[in-house]
Amino acid sequence: MKNKKLAKATAVCALAGVMLIGGAMAYFTDTDTATNEFTVGKVSIDLTEPGWTPPENITPNQEIKKDPQITNDGVNSAFVFLQVKVPTKSVITANDNGTKNPEAVKELFTYQVNEGWVEVGTAADETIEGQTYKVHTYAYGTAEACKAVDKTVTTSALFNSVKFINVIEGEGLEETQLDVIVDAYGIQTTDINGKKTKPTDVWAVLHAQTPTVDSVNLPEAGDPDVGA
Repeated sequence: MKNKKLAKATAVCALAGVMLIGGAMAYFTDTDTATNEFTVGKVSIDLTEPGWTPPENITPNQEIKKDPQITNDGVNSAFVFLQVKVPTKSVITANDNGTKNPEAVKELFTYQVNEGWVEVGTAADETIEGQTYKVHTYAYGTAEACKAVDKTVTTSALFNSVKFINVIEGEGLEETQLDVIVDAYGIQTTDINGKKTKPTDVWAVLHAQTPTVDSVNLPEAGDPDVGA
């Protein structure tokens, strides 16, 4: 009789052991995944001259409406630059009283830069198809920092007009075509080489990445901040 009770007790203990093992394997578990969407932006600019009408048969001292400005038609805000190539030639010019100046290399057009733009460094020289140009580079902002242009925003005009210099007759300019070339450049405003915003620093980065300006000796980092 004692042996039967012992066998029963042993069976109960064995069953309890099975239940214990089964319970230890029944963990609560769960998994989850976080997928973050990153939308890539876009820097895009549009150069316009709303007041420009191609003139014909211009004369010395004539002022021609020309008002280059940049619109941000991209997604991201941008720092923007305008580069102006002014044709040059060795000519004799006249003063307002009619007296002549000695022959010298002159920029054939002049203009007044508007507030809100600053020249970066000093003008460089470039020759295109035999014509020499003075190349001026301007940043939208101040000498200390470029000003961000948000999407859909348009800058002020770099200048409102250009003026043909008072060159005398017989200098070989009659019935020739003269071009004032304006190029626009834009770059993102964030994370530029350690969050740079100074025009000379930003231009150095943009210049290094833009093949179309590599042929010109333009201001690099370390050059004077602002030209005359």
